[in-house]
Amino acid sequence: MVKKPLAGKSGKYGKKGPKDQLKKQKSGKVIKKGKSAKKVAPQSGKKALVSKEVLEALKENRLEKQNKRQEKLDEKRKNPTKGKKRKLPESKEPKEPLKKKALKKVRKANEDNEYENLTKIKALWEKGRVNDIEVSKREEIVEQLKELMEGKVASLMFKHDLARVVQLLLRLGKAEDSNFIVKELLPHVSELSKAKYGKFTVNCMLKNSSKEQRKLIFKSLAGQFKKLTLHAEAVTVVDTIYNDYATSKERTEMITEFYGKELYLYKDLLSEHFSKVIELYPGKKDKVLEELLSHTQVFIEKGLTGHIIVQHIMLQYFLHGPEDTIQELVTEKLIEQIVNFVHTKEGSKIAMRCLWYSKAKERKLIIRTFKGHIKDMSINENGYLVLCALFDCVDDTVLVKKAVLSEIMENLDTISMSQYGRLLLNYILAPRSTKLFPPSIVDILKVGDTNKVSKKDPQTRRQELLSYACPGIIDNFKDNVESMLLDNTRTLLLTTAVNHASCDLSNLFNAVVDLLMNDSSLVDSTTMHILMRAIQQHKDHQSVFNEMVLSKIPVDTIINWAKTNRGAFSVLRLVENGGCDKVNEFVSKLKQSDVNSFDQSTGRDKLIEFLNKA
Repeated sequence: MVKKPLAGKSGKYGKKGPKDQLKKQKSGKVIKKGKSAKKVAPQSGKKALVSKEVLEALKENRLEKQNKRQEKLDEKRKNPTKGKKRKLPESKEPKEPLKKKALKKVRKANEDNEYENLTKIKALWEKGRVNDIEVSKREEIVEQLKELMEGKVASLMFKHDLARVVQLLLRLGKAEDSNFIVKELLPHVSELSKAKYGKFTVNCMLKNSSKEQRKLIFKSLAGQFKKLTLHAEAVTVVDTIYNDYATSKERTEMITEFYGKELYLYKDLLSEHFSKVIELYPGKKDKVLEELLSHTQVFIEKGLTGHIIVQHIMLQYFLHGPEDTIQELVTEKLIEQIVNFVHTKEGSKIAMRCLWYSKAKERKLIIRTFKGHIKDMSINENGYLVLCALFDCVDDTVLVKKAVLSEIMENLDTISMSQYGRLLLNYILAPRSTKLFPPSIVDILKVGDTNKVSKKDPQTRRQELLSYACPGIIDNFKDNVESMLLDNTRTLLLTTAVNHASCDLSNLFNAVVDLLMNDSSLVDSTTMHILMRAIQQHKDHQSVFNEMVLSKIPVDTIINWAKTNRGAFSVLRLVENGGCDKVNEFVSKLKQSDVNSFDQSTGRDKLIEFLNKA
């Protein structure tokens, strides 16, 4: 049985109309419309029977559509231009965009009285900034710019597109040209420093001005340095003055603004270092530390820690503030910015104190932040010290191995070529060695020994790190021993490895002996002599090395070493530290040779003396 749906019943998309009913009729479904319901057969070729009401509805729909079409045609006849615009020939009328440009120029000219003047200035700047322009033409352009801008520099400076014009005049103009610019801008230097584009003009003024002009700029900003340093844009100008142009006295004046109003009155008696301020005014210490703490918190919150003057001010608090408060400062916000500190002198001291005084959780975050920067830190004058401090205080040696030492091992070739990279490797092999590190470096690192967070025994911590790093270091040295012997400083690194390595060195010794086999003249070189002396004088390595030499190198070749002074000393150490059968056989053959006929040298004489006693 087929269910008979009611005609006019609301479907999924609303009430069904006549068209929907007609479709159902064609598909063979039953349509019921009141009493006059009829079944429609789906057979093709036969006319379907439709109710009168449905037919009337279809007629009405057709009439409505026809009427709408007729209305549209009538409108087009009355207004032929309405609708799509006809394309005009190109030669008859100008295009619409050109009209808009002209209207824009008129509007700007009405709004700004200097519009025409500004347009000329920009056009001249476009010509003058080209690199391959003739000198004479550039000088003409500079003169024209000077005439157009004189007396109006201050009003034009805050328009970002004209700031570069002023910078061009400062860079390419004569001393007179910079004079009129500095005079006009001097009252506005503070405002310009805070502007997004104006700060570049102030930096350009500092770079291209005379000493006298810089002093005028400094005086115009005196008393405002603290306020400007706390500003995100102006801090770059203050940092440039502090680093590049300020004298020692001017630096002190800049820093004392952060000590408070009371001490600023005595700026001529103070120093930029807080330790000397405490000596003069010990009673002011707590109050000044509060000032420094508040500034430090603002610097961290605003993310201004990448500037040298900011780091100097922060360091004064980190050096003299209480450890508990410093520990509270080492938050995630500061740790995110800690990479800014590691490459500068002041910043590296802050980074070390963050490591020393922070808790274990914060230390892990710091180490993870260093990830990807270890190579650059290793070869940096200040960065390598931060890593040395890290090795001294972090108890989680597993994390240090994975995050720090693994990255050092991957970049050993680059690190061993760097002066500071070699110092870092020396510190891994022989930390705090007075032969390798000056007292000033050792004293800096000793400060962290008193921290309250580290619990592991220092010797245990160092041994764990060395046991991981040593095999990788020795493998690298073995592969590069020939190139390392060409450099005195890298040879000293080899001797450090020989004296302090805790792993097997037989592969390194084999590489050295292979070099001597291929070129026996190397025994007389300074670097090979230093390395062989370090090996032959080490009680744990001398017998292994000497046995390798005697088993691999022909006896006649070794005897010929004694013809030179350094070679004779190498042979002497070989026979002095003997005791095995091979050494005894070599001594007997050495006695049979005519050593006395060799060239006279200190080494030969001592070797003959030993043979006579043997």
